[in-house]
Amino acid sequence: MKAPRIADDNFIRAQQRRAGAEIETGIEAEIQALHQLNASQRWREFATFITLYLVGALIAALADHWLVLPGILLMGLAMNTLGIFLHEGLHGLLASDPRRNHLLSFLVGLPLLLSATAYQTTHNDHHYDLGRKLDYGTYRQHLNKPGLVWAAYFAQLLIGSLIYILFIPVLAWKSGGGHARRIILAEYLLIALLFILFARSVSPSTLMTFWLYPLLIVNILSNLRGVASHAMGDVEDIYCSSRTVHCSRWMEWLFLHENYHLEHHLYPRVPSYHLRALHHLIRARLPRALEADSYLDFLRMFFRAARQLDLRPQGVRIQAPSIDKQTA
Repeated sequence: MKAPRIADDNFIRAQQRRAGAEIETGIEAEIQALHQLNASQRWREFATFITLYLVGALIAALADHWLVLPGILLMGLAMNTLGIFLHEGLHGLLASDPRRNHLLSFLVGLPLLLSATAYQTTHNDHHYDLGRKLDYGTYRQHLNKPGLVWAAYFAQLLIGSLIYILFIPVLAWKSGGGHARRIILAEYLLIALLFILFARSVSPSTLMTFWLYPLLIVNILSNLRGVASHAMGDVEDIYCSSRTVHCSRWMEWLFLHENYHLEHHLYPRVPSYHLRALHHLIRARLPRALEADSYLDFLRMFFRAARQLDLRPQGVRIQAPSIDKQTA
């Protein structure tokens, strides 16, 4: 997959350089080590969630009536990781070989009806033009009224995944060059062909039980994670443009540690399975951070701010410099 395109004004890149200078003094080797890929760890993750899906599918196949629901829930929890794996692939973090990384990205995007190349094109813009014209992962630069921004937040919370599936190919086609467009077109044609073949080979009830209903679970989890990542942030400040949400270990596992979204935007080439270690390494060194104590805590902040159409950053925490940083 192609290297990220850098925004013309290099604003985000300059912020990342300044943040690195503030954070990394004395721990450069540790930061570099966390950029290393671990193929065994990644394949264990794949195996774990494939197994979880198969267990859920077995329960759904053998159960009657409402007893199918636990199976659908397990399948949905497993499929929730597909979007996160795809996101990892966009950053070249599924495999060290670029061709294998792209193939894996395409495969995990296939059940979500998403082209890996299309998603990568728009996601690069989100990272390297954050809060600006080409970024459609945040809204204030496109909507000039607080009410419209909050409408976008609520739309993302309720149907964000569906919106992404529909609009990512359009935005990627608009943003991508000729070579990217040809790959995007080829990937969507292949996705459509495989979906038609699959849909014609199984009954509608099977398609609903083993694909569509679990995707409803994916929609809820993905939307919550996505809104919490950037809503009510400050895109002019790299430390407050993305939010880290503290949660239980099982929730971290379920989200493949993508709850550490501030750390991800500071170091987008660190694989998700190292984000927790990165968080503990740098947290005390951050001058400030956008955080929530849990996803429930985030929702409390979200609905409280929504009543006033308040777009000020929510959850900003000022950090005291660590002893290690002071003496580095």
